[in-house]
Amino acid sequence: MTDFDALLKRSFAEAHEPVDDGFTVKIGQAVSRRENAVKLRNLAQTIGLAAAGAALVYGGATFYGAFGQEAMATAGLEVARAHGALSATPSFGVAAQSVLQSLGTGMTQIILMTAAALAGGAVVYRTTQE
Repeated sequence: MTDFDALLKRSFAEAHEPVDDGFTVKIGQAVSRRENAVKLRNLAQTIGLAAAGAALVYGGATFYGAFGQEAMATAGLEVARAHGALSATPSFGVAAQSVLQSLGTGMTQIILMTAAALAGGAVVYRTTQE
């Protein structure tokens, strides 16, 4: 015991020990209830996340069952096509024809968009003139 503690004990020798009337016990019970509530909430959240994960797995399995074979077949065809394109020797004629076809398709769309923009502009101009 330190000198300070001894001094305090002598100074308050006639005073009785403070009684907390169960205050410490009540605080302990409140903290315990709070901790139990947090544990219960964590358990409920864990169960909810497990249920959500199970639902996702079930939905994914159902989706894969319906579309999985088609997706795998399409992926296989794309891999075979890529392999064929990489293993074949490049040909300038085929490349030029492909570029011309792309330009033809693109030019058709550009011409149609230009015609539509001109027609729309004409309608707007006529409407504003009236």
